[in-house]
Amino acid sequence: FGICPIQNERKGDIMFAGLTQFTPRMRVLSDSQIKEIHLAACEILERTGSLIHHKDAQDLLHSHGAVVEKDGLVRIPFNLVDRALATAPERIVLCHRGGERKIFLETGKTYFSPLVDNINIIDPHTKKRRRFVASDAKKMATVMDYTRHMDVVQVGAFADDLPPEIVDRVNTLEMMLHQRKAISFSPKGPEGLLDIIEMGAIVAGGNDELRLNPYLMKLGEPISPLVHDGHAIKELMICAEYELPIVYYPIPMGGATAPATSAGLLAQGHAESLAGLVIHQLVKPGAPFLYGGVATVMDMRSTACVYGGPELYLQCAALADMANYFELPFWGTAGCTDTVDLDEQGAAEIGMSCLLAALSGANLVHDVGLLDQASLVDPVTILFCDEVIDHVKHFMQGIHLSPENFALDVINDVGAGGNYLSEKHTLDHFRDFWTPAYFRRPSLDGMVDKSLLEVLNEKVLEIEKSHEVPPLAEDKVKALRELERKWLKG
Repeated sequence: FGICPIQNERKGDIMFAGLTQFTPRMRVLSDSQIKEIHLAACEILERTGSLIHHKDAQDLLHSHGAVVEKDGLVRIPFNLVDRALATAPERIVLCHRGGERKIFLETGKTYFSPLVDNINIIDPHTKKRRRFVASDAKKMATVMDYTRHMDVVQVGAFADDLPPEIVDRVNTLEMMLHQRKAISFSPKGPEGLLDIIEMGAIVAGGNDELRLNPYLMKLGEPISPLVHDGHAIKELMICAEYELPIVYYPIPMGGATAPATSAGLLAQGHAESLAGLVIHQLVKPGAPFLYGGVATVMDMRSTACVYGGPELYLQCAALADMANYFELPFWGTAGCTDTVDLDEQGAAEIGMSCLLAALSGANLVHDVGLLDQASLVDPVTILFCDEVIDHVKHFMQGIHLSPENFALDVINDVGAGGNYLSEKHTLDHFRDFWTPAYFRRPSLDGMVDKSLLEVLNEKVLEIEKSHEVPPLAEDKVKALRELERKWLKG
């Protein structure tokens, strides 16, 4: 729950609470439980330690009091965790392509981000599953630009017809050219990261502008349990140096790469995130860092990673509580499903997870629209999720109490047995009701011409054909193409 201050205004004999409204919220952890999980994670960092496969990071940690053993195992003392939590900023701002400061990752605000590329895609022209290829990136960017409630585009670096060492840059470039929203991305290595930072600086208007008004955000991961790859740590340190926002999120899987209990899963995942935070803040205190995690479980029947079950939702809500407690922006997960196409199960898992993510206060919710254990993207599902998120956002507005909204004079004028259809108050306020863009509300005969999926598929094809994205400035496109030629030759 949340508590909002209420200022009372007297009108006649009625007391109205009108200047502040209550936003729906939920918690799954108390403050005392958060402290217990945090102390357990600190015990893991000090006692068990983490494998950190990067010499510069080992030396940096050692110079500040960590114990570094010959095999790369590093034991991080509690005071370094405390220091990192104290210096990490409590909010991060992301900008759209034109420099508009649109995304405020801070307490009380939730934004959504779909992954637009993946191993496979459902082709809207054939409605069949196939491998994702380079030409799909532009089409997905156009759909992303059209959406109303997808706030940040997420690039995973997949295209079956491109050399794997450059696909991160190619797909990120397509997003820069063909959609206007902020971009989060997964580079293939430190060289790719530096090239993408250079691309972002071109779009932003220089390195200082990119730093002050970041258009890009980097995605990074440790390897559960308690392993930090050399490339991941190098990229973490580069982001700190450039002050480029980064989320460093583990994906522990209960029963496989983490304990088969919720508490153990949380403690280990928290420890993995904290190790990254400590290194990041030692490189540059105050550099922007998102706390996050995709803590879920392994289905013991199939060995699949569960990406649409209650354990994922509960763990994400718990991590959101922890991020809020430590005043860190939080990277959440929702809008994804285990099904291989958008069916009844997928709709249920997407709807439930998006609502719970908003109620938990997650700041940036990623992997929206993913299918089949995060291996499949579908533009139709992204439009479906856009509608669901609109639905959720309307719910999250709560109920505003004011003299105008109580409408006591209107109620008195209409009286018992009347109706409100012709009242000016109705004309002024009926647009406050949620109106779906795609979901149907058929007339009394209950007849509809097409299924929802058919409507959404037709809309995707229309967007691909007719939606126009304002072009990037010619000088910036020229500079990006020159940089592209450099890494294509490499």
